[in-house]
Amino acid sequence: MTTGRSPSAGRGRSLWAVQTLCLLLLVWLALDGAQNLWVGLVFAALGALAGAWLAPGELYRWRPWRLPGFCLYFLRESLRGGIDVAWRALHPRLPIKPCFERFVLDLPAGLPRTLMVSTVSLLPGTLSVSIDDDGALRVHALMPGAFAGVPELQRRIHRLFSLDGRAGGS
Repeated sequence: MTTGRSPSAGRGRSLWAVQTLCLLLLVWLALDGAQNLWVGLVFAALGALAGAWLAPGELYRWRPWRLPGFCLYFLRESLRGGIDVAWRALHPRLPIKPCFERFVLDLPAGLPRTLMVSTVSLLPGTLSVSIDDDGALRVHALMPGAFAGVPELQRRIHRLFSLDGRAGGS
């Protein structure tokens, strides 16, 4: 029985599964410590294997050494976004000017694009609305200036997946 995938695609999924296993195991250790390490290893392995097996399309490997920088950026922007929205909500004049903008994505479908759509909502004053048929992301913002962070987020996702200089799935 064949899966319809090339051998190189199988190696890519295997590497992706190993990366995911390591990440899930680190999360387990951070949350539970090492006393039940074997349980964490079993569930991390199951999660990584299920993800590698069930994920549709091409899996884009992320670069582990670039993950801490992306996580710090993500945490900083999430904190800035929370403070900004709270300040606007509590301000007596409610300083908002809601607007929408289409942002053309040059990330390939799959994990890079999913990460973009998921995290853009945590930038200060922005929210992902939809992806249009042509692949453009519709973003809602509390103020027109909030869109400034969207290109930077896309650039950081390009870097995380080593897609620099690559558009689309090519």
